[in-house]
Amino acid sequence: MATLIAQRIRQFLAREPGLSEGAFTYLYERHLDRILNYVRYRLGPEEAEDATADVFVRAWGRRRGYDSEKGTPTTWLWAIARNVVTDRLRRRRLRQVELSLDLAVSTDPLADIERQEEWRRVQVALGYLPTVDQEIIALRFGAGHTNRAIAGLMEMSEANVAQRLRRALRKLRTQLQGDDML
Repeated sequence: MATLIAQRIRQFLAREPGLSEGAFTYLYERHLDRILNYVRYRLGPEEAEDATADVFVRAWGRRRGYDSEKGTPTTWLWAIARNVVTDRLRRRRLRQVELSLDLAVSTDPLADIERQEEWRRVQVALGYLPTVDQEIIALRFGAGHTNRAIAGLMEMSEANVAQRLRRALRKLRTQLQGDDML
């Protein structure tokens, strides 16, 4: 059943150049929260909303140029999101990835300070990882993608994504426990 639906959607997209307003609206509603979380992981909370808006503005402006032969609308949208993040990181000339916690505001200021310090340590440790591993971690934990989805977005095998994620998390754990590089 799902295959039949996907086939009909592909046939519709092949007849209509680009994405229709309805298809774009569907993508926006379906992916807004996940893209926002992904951007938060990659850029931090200060830039997240502006960068997410840039993703959808860029996608809206390019919706007529979407080519169904090159991939699904979802893959196209996530490629735009990754490009916006890359552009912003390049402009800031930072290797370090900033994370946000989205923690509820606590009435205990000491606990807030301890959480902020812990996340600062995590941010520094992430900065020691290769950019590819930082991207995989952001897509997995920020955007909530599965290893299979990440593999499709990053043009890697699913096994490679799983292995890189495992190794990156092991490195992070070692650095945070040893606290030698921080």
